Amino acid sequence: MSNSEEKRIARTAQAKGFRLEKVGKGAHHGRFAIVNIAQGSRVTSSAIGAEFTFSLQEADDWLTRN
Repeated sequence: MSNSEEKRIARTAQAKGFRLEKVGKGAHHGRFAIVNIAQGSRVTSSAIGAEFTFSLQEADDWLTRN
């Protein structure tokens, strides 16, 4: 996905009370965390071995469903 898609998904997250954060280090490099702004906690994903991180497409899908 492109940078413009990332920005669109970040705006969608913000509108729903979440924040999209890049995960920059380790095995999860290139993945994203969705953070609940009110609680300050990360949302869990269904990815095996990456329980709190999403690909950009997975983040978009999760935000669409919730």
